[in-house]
Amino acid sequence: MGGSEDAFFVDLRRLGQIHGRHLAQRVSLRALSRGAGGPVATTIGAWLDGSRFPQQVDALVSVVEQLRTAAAAEGFEPVPSEARLLDPLWWRDQHAAVGRERAESVRVGVRRAQAQAIRQEQQAAAFVGRPISQLNPFDLEVHHGVEVSAWSVDTILDSPYAAWLSTGWTSGDGLPELTPYILRSHDEELSALVSRGEAGHSAMAMLVGGSSCGKTRACWEAVQTLGEGWRLWHPFDPTRPEAALADLQNVGPRTVVWLNEAQHYLLPSTSSLGERVAAGIRALLRDQARRPVLVLGTMWPEYWDTLTALPAPHAPDVHEQTRKLLAGTNISVPSAFSSTDLRALLRDGLGDPRLLYAVQRARGGQITQYLAGAPSLLERYRNAPVVARAVLQAAMDARRLGHGLALPHPLLAAAAPGYLTDEEWDQTSDDWLEEALAYTAKPCHGARGALTRIKPRPGQAGLATPHYRLADYLEEHGRNTRYSRPVPDTLWEAAFQHAHVEDLFAFARSAASQRGPEEHLRFAVKAAANGDHAAAWQAAETLSRSGRLVEALAMYQRAADGGAFVTARRKAAALLHQLGRLDEALQEYQAAAGQGHLPSVHRAITLMHDRGDRTAAATWCQRLAEQTDLDILDTAITLLQQTGHDSALTQWLCDLAERGRPGALARAADLLQHTGRADEAVAWLVPLAQAGYLGAELLVAEILEESGHLDEAITWYRRATESGYPSARSALTRLSATSVPSAP
Repeated sequence: MGGSEDAFFVDLRRLGQIHGRHLAQRVSLRALSRGAGGPVATTIGAWLDGSRFPQQVDALVSVVEQLRTAAAAEGFEPVPSEARLLDPLWWRDQHAAVGRERAESVRVGVRRAQAQAIRQEQQAAAFVGRPISQLNPFDLEVHHGVEVSAWSVDTILDSPYAAWLSTGWTSGDGLPELTPYILRSHDEELSALVSRGEAGHSAMAMLVGGSSCGKTRACWEAVQTLGEGWRLWHPFDPTRPEAALADLQNVGPRTVVWLNEAQHYLLPSTSSLGERVAAGIRALLRDQARRPVLVLGTMWPEYWDTLTALPAPHAPDVHEQTRKLLAGTNISVPSAFSSTDLRALLRDGLGDPRLLYAVQRARGGQITQYLAGAPSLLERYRNAPVVARAVLQAAMDARRLGHGLALPHPLLAAAAPGYLTDEEWDQTSDDWLEEALAYTAKPCHGARGALTRIKPRPGQAGLATPHYRLADYLEEHGRNTRYSRPVPDTLWEAAFQHAHVEDLFAFARSAASQRGPEEHLRFAVKAAANGDHAAAWQAAETLSRSGRLVEALAMYQRAADGGAFVTARRKAAALLHQLGRLDEALQEYQAAAGQGHLPSVHRAITLMHDRGDRTAAATWCQRLAEQTDLDILDTAITLLQQTGHDSALTQWLCDLAERGRPGALARAADLLQHTGRADEAVAWLVPLAQAGYLGAELLVAEILEESGHLDEAITWYRRATESGYPSARSALTRLSATSVPSAP
């Protein structure tokens, strides 16, 4: 048993001490029993000496209320540290917490069998990934470095860095594909995490830094230290999140899961897809049967901020799984080499002319950015013909406003004219777009061009229209320099007409701050119509605030169809209630209850009672208790008793208990005992205890004690003690202290 149950019993004993020392003359155990309307005096005594767990929270709360009333009458005030012990609401919360802990214990046996079956399936499945030794760093999206010509080498020879140039590379020929790697501070953190993987532990690191600062190369170098037998899996086809979801269950031990540009996995425009990926990775990292697994990812800081930020009050937590996954995984990668790093580069760079060329020309220590071709990209952007520059600016703005990595040709064609003056537009040729794209596609010193066409890999499905990718460094440059620039109307309209449907909601969020609520709604409603439930929620909130309740209702219902948006379903029900559409409101409350929203259970029952449908309410609540683990068994029992179903109630609870329903075991035993069928309760519980049903041993012991069979009760308390129940230990101590030795 966990710590919360131990603390609960300690507090029960302290409450019992308050009763015994200060209030027993005012209210006896027998009086407490009568006031609680159920448990006998000995049971309440066992509660208050911390030897038995109160199964019925309402009875416990009634006891506390009586003690609080007695304390007021006696003029007794507990010390401040114990004031909570006379607070009924506090006891209700503590009881619920222990109940959840016990419920989790009940699930253990079932989970063990399920986990064993899953492990057997996993062992039979083919694990994804390839041996690390067979992989190419460029297939894993490590940047190609700049090319160094003979002229570039000559400039080094004429500089103070000539002394460090290797004589074998003075021509610039014969260089390895990758420059020598210079270890920096973040590499120590990453190395420690990889060592944990080698030691048999699963772990995750998310390298956070700007474009081209060396995040992916750091991950590549780190995995080179892993021993024989390690594999690496890089999911990307058909899309990154879809590929990850499809095969996460096929990740085996000693596998590196490679999430370069992790925002594409965790922050796709359809937020629920990213949440499913995050939940799957969390499950993978916790799976003892598949450890060790290492998850390595990279991400820009702005994406990290978005994914780890807490939601606004009363808004759906659309990144809950991702935020929990990322907690504690951040390894920051600086954008520049420090002076210490630069000295290490000269010392350990093996005289590579590319490193020396970058040191000579990079500003502010941004060595890796220079190596990735960043200066040439900026130069080509700044010196571009007006039409090519317009296309690049349209691409930059589209990306910063929310479009995904792949930019459609029709979007660029429709948006770019808005970045040209009338005079510039009049001077364009008929082939203006093709000329501009030819200019932007030209490589920069061996690195990717500014805006290049995306080519499907062999076996990948082709795109219906050409799509283009903006160079990372230019994308970051656009975010840093164009954030306050006005965006032409042509881009907004091009995005509305041609953006991928999964990107529409991102444009809606941008439109809210830049174009106003109506434009925000236009994008959000279109996104919702295409299945984006987060967009539907946002549209519903906006419409509700403006008093457009019928439209808001439609959007809440769309949002609720996403399954995870229980809040949206509850709000839809409340709106229907407000609009007088009670039958529909009841359906929505019932649907929200089915998704685990406890307050909706009580609202649905209230609606049915108001209509006189008490039997229907009881039947529905009974069915819901069978289908979910919601804490509604007491509610269901009360409703069934009020509607004359007492005769079948005990058998129903017994059936639930045998199926492993949390809470049913104790309630069934309690009902049998308090209807004078204690022997029947013991006869039913003993086989369950012998079969390993957690909690059954303790219940057998408690019933036997109340029935006066102390020797048998002690035997069962010993068994329960061996299973780890604190209350069983307390009961044994109490019975040992009160038992009378047998005559010789």
